[in-house]
Amino acid sequence: MQPLAPNQRDVFLDALRGLALVGILAVNLEHFAGVGLYAAQHGNPAHYTLGREILAFFFSGKFYTIFAILFGLGLALQYRRFVSAGLEARALLRRRLGWLLGVGALHGLLLFEGDILGTYALLGLFSLRYLGQAHRLLDITKFLLAGYVLYGLFVFFLRDMAPVPGSAEVFASGSFWAVSMARLETWLGSTVLGSLLFGAELVGLFLLGSYLAPCWQRIGPATLWRVVALGLLVGIPVNWYNAQHPDLQPLRGLGGLAFALVYMALFRLFWPRLGLLHPLRYAGRMPLSNYLLQSLAMSLLFYGYGLGLYGQVSPIWFPLIAVGFVMLQVALSRWWLERFGQGPLEWLWRRFTYGPAGSSHPDRP
Repeated sequence: MQPLAPNQRDVFLDALRGLALVGILAVNLEHFAGVGLYAAQHGNPAHYTLGREILAFFFSGKFYTIFAILFGLGLALQYRRFVSAGLEARALLRRRLGWLLGVGALHGLLLFEGDILGTYALLGLFSLRYLGQAHRLLDITKFLLAGYVLYGLFVFFLRDMAPVPGSAEVFASGSFWAVSMARLETWLGSTVLGSLLFGAELVGLFLLGSYLAPCWQRIGPATLWRVVALGLLVGIPVNWYNAQHPDLQPLRGLGGLAFALVYMALFRLFWPRLGLLHPLRYAGRMPLSNYLLQSLAMSLLFYGYGLGLYGQVSPIWFPLIAVGFVMLQVALSRWWLERFGQGPLEWLWRRFTYGPAGSSHPDRP
Protein backbone atom coordinates (compact mmCIF):
# COMPACT_ATOMS: atom_id res chain seq x y z
CA MET A 1 0.00 0.00 0.00
CA GLN A 2 1.38 3.38 -1.04
CA PRO A 3 0.81 6.72 0.71
CA LEU A 4 -2.32 8.44 -0.52
CA ALA A 5 -1.72 10.52 -3.61
CA PRO A 6 -2.90 14.15 -3.47
CA ASN A 7 -5.90 13.32 -5.67
CA GLN A 8 -6.88 10.53 -3.25
CA ARG A 9 -6.85 12.70 -0.16
CA ASP A 10 -9.94 14.30 1.31
CA VAL A 11 -9.17 17.96 0.64
CA PHE A 12 -11.98 19.08 2.93
CA LEU A 13 -10.44 17.37 5.96
CA ASP A 14 -7.02 18.77 5.05
CA ALA A 15 -8.48 22.28 4.77
CA LEU A 16 -10.31 21.86 8.07
CA ARG A 17 -7.00 20.99 9.73
CA GLY A 18 -5.53 24.11 8.15
CA LEU A 19 -8.38 26.19 9.53
CA ALA A 20 -7.82 24.68 12.98
CA LEU A 21 -4.17 25.75 12.81
CA VAL A 22 -5.34 29.37 12.64
CA GLY A 23 -7.49 29.10 15.75
CA ILE A 24 -4.95 27.12 17.73
CA LEU A 25 -2.25 29.70 17.06
CA ALA A 26 -4.56 32.57 18.04
CA VAL A 27 -5.19 30.90 21.42
CA ASN A 28 -1.57 29.81 21.96
CA LEU A 29 -0.46 33.40 21.47
CA GLU A 30 -1.97 34.16 24.88
CA HIS A 31 0.88 32.05 26.29
CA PHE A 32 3.63 33.02 23.85
CA ALA A 33 2.91 36.75 24.08
CA GLY A 34 2.46 36.89 27.87
CA VAL A 35 -0.96 38.47 28.32
CA GLY A 36 -0.48 38.48 32.10
CA LEU A 37 2.65 40.60 31.86
CA TYR A 38 0.93 42.87 29.33
CA ALA A 39 -1.91 43.50 31.78
CA ALA A 40 0.58 44.15 34.60
CA GLN A 41 2.52 46.68 32.53
CA HIS A 42 -0.34 48.39 30.70
CA GLY A 43 -3.34 47.90 32.97
CA ASN A 44 -6.54 46.76 31.30
CA PRO A 45 -7.15 49.11 28.36
CA ALA A 46 -10.30 48.63 26.34
CA HIS A 47 -8.53 46.93 23.44
CA TYR A 48 -6.91 44.43 25.84
CA THR A 49 -10.27 43.51 27.37
CA LEU A 50 -11.94 43.34 23.95
CA GLY A 51 -9.14 41.16 22.59
CA ARG A 52 -9.46 38.65 25.41
CA GLU A 53 -13.24 38.58 25.06
CA ILE A 54 -12.97 37.91 21.31
CA LEU A 55 -10.53 35.08 21.94
CA ALA A 56 -12.73 33.58 24.66
CA PHE A 57 -15.94 33.83 22.62
CA PHE A 58 -14.73 32.72 19.18
CA PHE A 59 -11.48 30.81 19.72
CA SER A 60 -10.80 29.40 23.19
CA GLY A 61 -11.72 25.72 23.42
CA LYS A 62 -13.05 25.57 19.84
CA PHE A 63 -10.10 24.69 17.66
CA TYR A 64 -8.34 22.14 19.83
CA THR A 65 -11.78 20.50 19.91
CA ILE A 66 -11.83 20.39 16.11
CA PHE A 67 -8.30 18.99 16.08
CA ALA A 68 -9.23 16.36 18.69
CA ILE A 69 -12.24 15.23 16.65
CA LEU A 70 -10.06 15.05 13.51
CA PHE A 71 -7.41 13.17 15.49
CA GLY A 72 -9.94 10.50 16.47
CA LEU A 73 -11.32 10.39 12.93
CA GLY A 74 -7.79 9.91 11.59
CA LEU A 75 -7.08 7.09 14.05
CA ALA A 76 -10.26 5.30 12.95
CA LEU A 77 -9.50 5.67 9.24
CA GLN A 78 -5.94 4.46 9.73
CA TYR A 79 -7.17 1.50 11.76
CA ARG A 80 -9.58 0.50 8.97
CA ARG A 81 -6.88 0.76 6.31
CA PHE A 82 -4.39 -1.25 8.34
CA VAL A 83 -6.92 -3.97 9.07
CA SER A 84 -7.93 -4.12 5.40
CA ALA A 85 -4.26 -4.52 4.47
CA GLY A 86 -3.81 -7.38 6.94
CA LEU A 87 -1.45 -5.38 9.16
CA GLU A 88 -1.18 -5.32 12.95
CA ALA A 89 -3.26 -2.17 13.26
CA ARG A 90 -3.02 -1.51 16.98
CA ALA A 91 0.71 -2.26 17.10
CA LEU A 92 1.40 0.22 14.30
CA LEU A 93 -0.80 2.86 15.90
CA ARG A 94 0.95 2.38 19.24
CA ARG A 95 4.29 3.02 17.50
CA ARG A 96 2.91 6.17 15.89
CA LEU A 97 1.55 7.46 19.18
CA GLY A 98 4.76 6.58 21.00
CA TRP A 99 6.71 8.70 18.54
CA LEU A 100 4.21 11.53 19.00
CA LEU A 101 4.71 11.32 22.77
CA GLY A 102 8.45 11.79 22.30
CA VAL A 103 7.95 14.74 19.98
CA GLY A 104 5.54 16.27 22.49
CA ALA A 105 8.13 15.99 25.26
CA LEU A 106 10.77 17.75 23.15
CA HIS A 107 8.23 20.35 22.09
CA GLY A 108 7.26 21.06 25.70
CA LEU A 109 10.90 21.41 26.75
CA LEU A 110 12.41 23.29 23.81
CA LEU A 111 9.60 25.34 22.27
CA PHE A 112 6.26 25.65 24.07
CA GLU A 113 5.25 24.85 27.62
CA GLY A 114 1.62 24.51 26.52
CA ASP A 115 2.30 21.39 24.42
CA ILE A 116 -0.72 19.18 23.83
CA LEU A 117 0.93 16.55 21.61
CA GLY A 118 2.06 14.49 24.57
CA THR A 119 -1.45 14.51 26.04
CA TYR A 120 -2.92 13.53 22.66
CA ALA A 121 -0.48 10.64 22.44
CA LEU A 122 -1.13 9.33 25.96
CA LEU A 123 -4.90 9.54 25.60
CA GLY A 124 -4.74 8.19 22.08
CA LEU A 125 -3.07 5.06 23.43
CA PHE A 126 -5.98 4.63 25.83
CA SER A 127 -8.51 5.29 23.04
CA LEU A 128 -7.12 2.47 20.87
CA ARG A 129 -9.14 -0.01 22.93
CA TYR A 130 -12.33 1.45 21.43
CA LEU A 131 -11.32 1.22 17.77
CA GLY A 132 -13.33 -1.24 15.74
CA GLN A 133 -16.40 -1.06 17.97
CA ALA A 134 -19.68 -0.24 16.29
CA HIS A 135 -21.64 1.46 19.10
CA ARG A 136 -19.93 4.18 21.12
CA LEU A 137 -22.43 7.00 21.60
CA LEU A 138 -22.86 6.13 25.27
CA ASP A 139 -19.08 6.08 25.74
CA ILE A 140 -18.72 9.43 23.98
CA THR A 141 -21.33 11.01 26.24
CA LYS A 142 -19.83 9.42 29.34
CA PHE A 143 -16.31 10.70 28.69
CA LEU A 144 -17.42 14.18 27.64
CA LEU A 145 -19.60 14.65 30.71
CA ALA A 146 -16.85 13.35 32.99
CA GLY A 147 -14.41 15.78 31.42
CA TYR A 148 -16.72 18.75 31.85
CA VAL A 149 -17.39 17.84 35.49
CA LEU A 150 -13.67 17.47 36.24
CA TYR A 151 -12.87 20.81 34.66
CA GLY A 152 -15.73 22.49 36.49
CA LEU A 153 -14.44 21.13 39.80
CA PHE A 154 -10.98 22.42 38.96
CA VAL A 155 -12.27 25.91 38.20
CA PHE A 156 -14.39 26.22 41.32
CA PHE A 157 -12.43 24.28 43.95
CA LEU A 158 -8.95 23.27 42.82
CA ARG A 159 -7.65 26.24 40.89
CA ASP A 160 -4.99 27.04 43.48
CA MET A 161 -3.54 23.56 42.99
CA ALA A 162 -2.63 24.30 39.37
CA PRO A 163 1.12 24.19 38.65
CA VAL A 164 2.82 27.56 39.00
CA PRO A 165 4.27 28.61 35.63
CA GLY A 166 7.69 30.13 35.25
CA SER A 167 7.85 33.79 36.11
CA ALA A 168 7.01 36.35 33.45
CA GLU A 169 10.49 37.86 33.82
CA VAL A 170 12.13 34.59 32.77
CA PHE A 171 10.09 34.35 29.58
CA ALA A 172 10.50 38.05 28.87
CA SER A 173 14.26 38.32 29.29
CA GLY A 174 15.77 34.95 30.19
CA SER A 175 18.29 32.93 28.21
CA PHE A 176 17.25 29.87 26.23
CA TRP A 177 18.41 27.65 29.11
CA ALA A 178 16.48 29.63 31.75
CA VAL A 179 13.32 29.69 29.61
CA SER A 180 13.67 25.96 28.90
CA MET A 181 13.87 25.18 32.62
CA ALA A 182 10.74 27.25 33.21
CA ARG A 183 9.08 25.49 30.28
CA LEU A 184 10.03 22.09 31.70
CA GLU A 185 8.50 22.87 35.09
CA THR A 186 5.30 24.17 33.54
CA TRP A 187 5.03 21.43 30.93
CA LEU A 188 5.49 18.59 33.42
CA GLY A 189 2.89 20.05 35.75
CA SER A 190 0.50 20.82 32.90
CA THR A 191 0.86 17.34 31.44
CA VAL A 192 0.10 15.59 34.72
CA LEU A 193 -2.75 17.90 35.70
CA GLY A 194 -3.97 18.32 32.13
CA SER A 195 -4.23 14.58 31.58
CA LEU A 196 -6.54 14.45 34.59
CA LEU A 197 -8.58 17.55 33.76
CA PHE A 198 -8.83 17.24 30.00
CA GLY A 199 -8.30 13.50 29.67
CA ALA A 200 -11.91 12.39 29.79
CA GLU A 201 -13.02 15.24 27.52
CA LEU A 202 -10.32 14.54 24.93
CA VAL A 203 -11.05 10.81 24.91
CA GLY A 204 -14.71 11.68 24.31
CA LEU A 205 -13.72 13.92 21.40
CA PHE A 206 -11.44 11.24 19.96
CA LEU A 207 -14.31 8.76 20.15
CA LEU A 208 -16.66 11.26 18.52
CA GLY A 209 -14.26 11.58 15.61
CA SER A 210 -13.91 7.80 15.43
CA TYR A 211 -17.69 7.46 15.46
CA LEU A 212 -18.02 9.93 12.58
CA ALA A 213 -15.28 8.34 10.48
CA PRO A 214 -17.44 5.88 8.50
CA CYS A 215 -20.43 8.18 8.06
CA TRP A 216 -19.48 11.86 8.10
CA GLN A 217 -19.47 12.17 4.28
CA ARG A 218 -23.10 11.00 4.21
CA ILE A 219 -24.35 13.68 6.62
CA GLY A 220 -26.73 15.81 4.59
CA PRO A 221 -27.40 19.57 4.62
CA ALA A 222 -30.56 19.23 6.74
CA THR A 223 -28.62 17.52 9.54
CA LEU A 224 -25.78 20.01 9.27
CA TRP A 225 -28.19 22.94 9.61
CA ARG A 226 -29.70 21.32 12.70
CA VAL A 227 -26.19 21.03 14.15
CA VAL A 228 -25.64 24.74 13.45
CA ALA A 229 -28.94 25.72 15.07
CA LEU A 230 -28.39 23.62 18.19
CA GLY A 231 -24.76 24.66 18.46
CA LEU A 232 -25.66 28.34 18.32
CA LEU A 233 -28.51 27.86 20.79
CA VAL A 234 -26.14 26.32 23.33
CA GLY A 235 -22.92 28.04 22.32
CA ILE A 236 -23.92 31.71 22.23
CA PRO A 237 -24.98 32.07 25.89
CA VAL A 238 -22.27 29.72 27.17
CA ASN A 239 -19.47 31.39 25.25
CA TRP A 240 -20.79 34.83 26.14
CA TYR A 241 -20.53 33.90 29.81
CA ASN A 242 -17.04 32.48 29.25
CA ALA A 243 -16.00 35.68 27.48
CA GLN A 244 -16.97 37.71 30.55
CA HIS A 245 -14.83 35.39 32.73
CA PRO A 246 -11.80 34.65 30.49
CA ASP A 247 -9.63 33.56 33.40
CA LEU A 248 -12.19 31.05 34.71
CA GLN A 249 -14.41 29.74 31.88
CA PRO A 250 -16.12 27.00 33.91
CA LEU A 251 -18.14 25.99 30.81
CA ARG A 252 -15.19 26.11 28.41
CA GLY A 253 -15.62 22.53 27.20
CA LEU A 254 -19.33 22.81 26.50
CA GLY A 255 -18.99 26.14 24.73
CA GLY A 256 -15.99 24.88 22.80
CA LEU A 257 -17.78 21.78 21.55
CA ALA A 258 -20.90 23.74 20.59
CA PHE A 259 -19.02 26.27 18.47
CA ALA A 260 -16.57 23.67 17.12
CA LEU A 261 -19.50 21.71 15.67
CA VAL A 262 -20.97 24.96 14.29
CA TYR A 263 -17.68 25.85 12.60
CA MET A 264 -17.28 22.35 11.15
CA ALA A 265 -20.87 22.21 9.91
CA LEU A 266 -20.74 25.67 8.30
CA PHE A 267 -17.37 24.92 6.74
CA ARG A 268 -18.90 21.78 5.21
CA LEU A 269 -22.10 23.48 4.06
CA PHE A 270 -20.31 26.34 2.30
CA TRP A 271 -17.21 24.42 1.24
CA PRO A 272 -17.97 24.62 -2.54
CA ARG A 273 -18.23 28.41 -2.25
CA LEU A 274 -15.17 28.93 -0.07
CA GLY A 275 -12.60 28.89 -2.84
CA LEU A 276 -10.39 31.40 -1.04
CA LEU A 277 -10.03 28.96 1.86
CA HIS A 278 -9.27 25.87 -0.23
CA PRO A 279 -5.48 26.51 -0.13
CA LEU A 280 -5.64 25.79 3.60
CA ARG A 281 -5.45 22.16 2.53
CA TYR A 282 -1.71 22.55 1.94
CA ALA A 283 -1.07 23.54 5.55
CA GLY A 284 -3.48 20.81 6.70
CA ARG A 285 -1.55 18.11 4.85
CA MET A 286 1.43 18.65 7.15
CA PRO A 287 -0.19 19.72 10.44
CA LEU A 288 2.53 18.42 12.76
CA SER A 289 5.30 20.27 10.92
CA ASN A 290 3.23 23.45 10.84
CA TYR A 291 2.22 23.21 14.50
CA LEU A 292 5.85 22.95 15.58
CA LEU A 293 6.87 25.68 13.14
CA GLN A 294 4.35 27.96 14.82
CA SER A 295 5.94 27.27 18.19
CA LEU A 296 9.45 27.84 16.86
CA ALA A 297 8.55 31.15 15.21
CA MET A 298 6.47 32.49 18.10
CA SER A 299 9.05 31.55 20.74
CA LEU A 300 11.71 33.42 18.76
CA LEU A 301 9.37 36.37 18.33
CA PHE A 302 8.24 36.75 21.94
CA TYR A 303 10.70 35.12 24.36
CA GLY A 304 13.74 36.81 25.82
CA TYR A 305 16.30 34.81 23.80
CA GLY A 306 14.57 36.04 20.60
CA LEU A 307 13.07 39.44 19.83
CA GLY A 308 11.73 39.75 23.39
CA LEU A 309 8.21 40.97 22.61
CA TYR A 310 6.82 39.06 25.59
CA GLY A 311 4.23 41.20 27.33
CA GLN A 312 4.33 43.88 24.62
CA VAL A 313 1.51 42.86 22.26
CA SER A 314 -2.21 43.28 22.98
CA PRO A 315 -4.52 40.26 22.51
CA ILE A 316 -6.56 42.28 20.02
CA TRP A 317 -3.83 41.49 17.46
CA PHE A 318 -3.67 37.73 18.07
CA PRO A 319 -6.30 36.67 15.47
CA LEU A 320 -4.64 38.83 12.81
CA ILE A 321 -1.19 37.47 13.66
CA ALA A 322 -2.57 33.93 13.44
CA VAL A 323 -4.24 34.52 10.07
CA GLY A 324 -1.15 36.18 8.63
CA PHE A 325 1.25 33.49 9.84
CA VAL A 326 -0.91 30.60 8.62
CA MET A 327 -1.17 32.31 5.22
CA LEU A 328 2.63 32.21 5.15
CA GLN A 329 2.53 28.55 6.19
CA VAL A 330 0.08 27.78 3.39
CA ALA A 331 2.53 29.19 0.84
CA LEU A 332 5.51 27.38 2.39
CA SER A 333 3.55 24.10 2.64
CA ARG A 334 2.50 24.27 -1.00
CA TRP A 335 6.08 24.89 -2.08
CA TRP A 336 7.34 22.02 0.09
CA LEU A 337 4.66 19.50 -0.94
CA GLU A 338 5.18 20.16 -4.63
CA ARG A 339 8.79 19.05 -4.17
CA PHE A 340 8.71 16.42 -1.43
CA GLY A 341 5.12 15.16 -1.15
CA GLN A 342 5.12 15.05 2.68
CA GLY A 343 5.96 17.39 5.51
CA PRO A 344 9.41 16.81 7.04
CA LEU A 345 8.11 15.68 10.42
CA GLU A 346 5.35 13.63 8.80
CA TRP A 347 8.05 11.81 6.81
CA LEU A 348 10.07 11.14 9.96
CA TRP A 349 6.92 9.96 11.73
CA ARG A 350 6.19 7.42 9.00
CA ARG A 351 9.79 6.25 8.88
CA PHE A 352 9.85 5.64 12.63
CA THR A 353 6.52 3.79 12.48
CA TYR A 354 7.21 1.56 9.49
CA GLY A 355 11.00 1.53 9.20
CA PRO A 356 13.00 2.35 6.05
CA ALA A 357 10.21 0.89 3.90
CA GLY A 358 7.74 3.35 5.40
CA SER A 359 6.95 4.92 2.05
CA SER A 360 5.14 1.71 1.08
CA HIS A 361 2.63 1.95 3.90
CA PRO A 362 -0.55 4.00 4.11
CA ASP A 363 -0.73 7.38 5.72
CA ARG A 364 -3.78 9.03 7.19
CA PRO A 365 -5.99 10.96 4.73
